[in-house]
Amino acid sequence: MQRSKSRTGVFAVILGVIMAFGTLTLAQGDPFVGTWTLNVEKSQFSAGGAAVRSRVLTIAPKGDAFSHVQETYRVGQDAVTKISFDAKYDGADVPVVGAAYSLVGFTRMGRTMTRKAKDVGMDIETATYTLSADGKTLTIVTNGNNRGIMYNSTQVFEKK
Repeated sequence: MQRSKSRTGVFAVILGVIMAFGTLTLAQGDPFVGTWTLNVEKSQFSAGGAAVRSRVLTIAPKGDAFSHVQETYRVGQDAVTKISFDAKYDGADVPVVGAAYSLVGFTRMGRTMTRKAKDVGMDIETATYTLSADGKTLTIVTNGNNRGIMYNSTQVFEKK
C-alpha cells in the first residue's frame, strides 16, 4: 500500500512537470509570436486606402490566448494608429480597440491563421495570415468592405 501511494505521488509530480513544460513550449512554439515589420516595398494596398508609411505587428502569448497589437504610420500623418485585441484560435469573437471593425475571431491550421472581422454584426473583413516555411516572413492578405468601399491588400512582414 505504501509503495502504491509513493508511485502515485511520483507519477503526479512527473505529470505536473510535463503539463507545465507543454504549456510553456506551446507559448514559445507558436511561430506567429514575435515582432513583425511591414516591408512596404513588397506590399500592395488597393487604391482606396490611405498609404502606409510603416507598420509594426506584435503578437505575444497571453495565458491560453495571444495579444495582437498593430501600430501604423500613414503617409501624411504624424500620429500612430494602434489596433489591439486579445484572442484565441477558437473562432470566438473578441472586442477590438482602434479599428474600423468592433469584433474579430481567429482560427488556425498549421502555418495559416484566418481573422474574420465584424462590425454591427456583419462580416466586413477576412484576413489570411500565412507564414513562410522558414518562419521569417508573414504575409497577410485582406479583403474587406468598409461602409461600401471595397478594399484589399497583400502585406509582407519580416520577423525582427
